Amino acid sequence: MNEKANSIITSSLIGILAYVCTDIIHEVIGHSSAALIAGYDITLLSSVYFKSNPINFIIGLCGPLSNLFFGILLFVILKNKTFKSSLNKLFLTALLAYNLFWFSGTIIESSYKTGDWTYAIAQLNIGALTKPLLIIVGIISYLLSIKLVANRFSDLKFKFSKITLRQSTYFAYFFGVLAAIVAGLFFAPDRIAASKEGLMEMVASLPILFINKKDSEDNKQLTDKTNWIFYFAVLVTYILFCLTLGKGIY
Repeated sequence: MNEKANSIITSSLIGILAYVCTDIIHEVIGHSSAALIAGYDITLLSSVYFKSNPINFIIGLCGPLSNLFFGILLFVILKNKTFKSSLNKLFLTALLAYNLFWFSGTIIESSYKTGDWTYAIAQLNIGALTKPLLIIVGIISYLLSIKLVANRFSDLKFKFSKITLRQSTYFAYFFGVLAAIVAGLFFAPDRIAASKEGLMEMVASLPILFINKKDSEDNKQLTDKTNWIFYFAVLVTYILFCLTLGKGIY
């Protein structure tokens, strides 16, 4: 495999793995863990849907709040820890971005459809102010998230062989989107709707494409080929993800 192909495949797999981890943080660690702690029955758990009996607005919030918590945690780790592996650092930076952007995206989503914040905001009884409040808070959240993500991207002092770091980010994002869409197709009750939901989840992370990261001549160039074990591990992880959360657990 030539150097360019290796760089593209590695970047793409990083994007897929970051998507899978972000989804698990949201649906499993967030919604599901909260429901189990509360003693509620989980009636549906998938890559894009979660239902419990009874419904509780706090459980609805635990999904995006988990993304926020892990996003902040990753920011602190990336800022204070020295990484021997540049690829590990890139993966964690992508994971940071997806988590913060997913958190912000859920706020915006709840302004125009039923989402994670819908039942919580209803507790405020503010009527017509609900939509503009969610939009304003969502925009502010996005602006802060973009600032944090850009700060960590600026600390990536390396570049891939034959492709720029920005191009690597593009490949990672677009394959993350594709992974979300394909996972939704495993949801037999409504494959198309689930795929659309997966797409919209990743659309929330669209700002990552506009994070201004230019390769410097001083940046270290990665020349080593990625170990095949990494390819295999990500592939197996994604297949298992599709056969469990993609298909849905009832």
